Amino acid sequence: MPAKRLNDSALGAFERPALAWMADRLPSSLTPDRLTLIGIAGAVTAAAGYLASHWSLEWLWLACAGLMVNWAGDSLDGTVARARDIQRPRYGFFVDHTSDLFSQCLIFLTLGLSPCAHFSIACLGVIAFLMAFVYSLICVEVRNTLRITYFGFGPTEIRALLIAGNLITLGAGVLDVGQALGLHGLFGPVTIYEIVIVMLFTIAIPALLVLALRERRALAIEDPPRVPLNDVPLNDAVSAAQQ
Repeated sequence: MPAKRLNDSALGAFERPALAWMADRLPSSLTPDRLTLIGIAGAVTAAAGYLASHWSLEWLWLACAGLMVNWAGDSLDGTVARARDIQRPRYGFFVDHTSDLFSQCLIFLTLGLSPCAHFSIACLGVIAFLMAFVYSLICVEVRNTLRITYFGFGPTEIRALLIAGNLITLGAGVLDVGQALGLHGLFGPVTIYEIVIVMLFTIAIPALLVLALRERRALAIEDPPRVPLNDVPLNDAVSAAQQ
């Protein structure tokens, strides 16, 4: 039985109708597998844009285009499969989440190799993504539920923030917001990307811990420890066997 999807994306009210509209109009030649490849190609394009931004910030336009293509391919593959009733639950789950894993890590790591963020700060984004990713997979095992977003925040919102940061940087250059926040003397130049990544990391890790502790309490009740047969009084064991 396919896992139940939990997606309370903050942008979902706009995203879901857009995806349904596009899925109904795509040619049949654009299969879910091809859309997944398009999504991966978008991630590679975004990565190339971030790397090339060392020579000129104008390459951030390429990163924006890559992020949009990555969103379209990654979001439409499953939507198209469901709309055409051609789902392949195990295969689709594997391909979709494997491509997400490599694509998102590639984007964050190349962001850290660009002028937009220090590599160490970008790695905090990778860590937060991986922890949420792995926790979601754990929940598939214990609840048969796949959580796409946390508190309204998921891959679509990450891409939207990256595109917003790119557009701001294209218009105003790499801004040192650390001066305005009084952080410049402590950490050197601090960009808007780094502020957002640190904020998300600071919120995400404690939030995942709270969710994990709450889930542990619920599972402790639903799945109580078994009493070894040797610890059960003989009369009780005989009665249980007779029943």
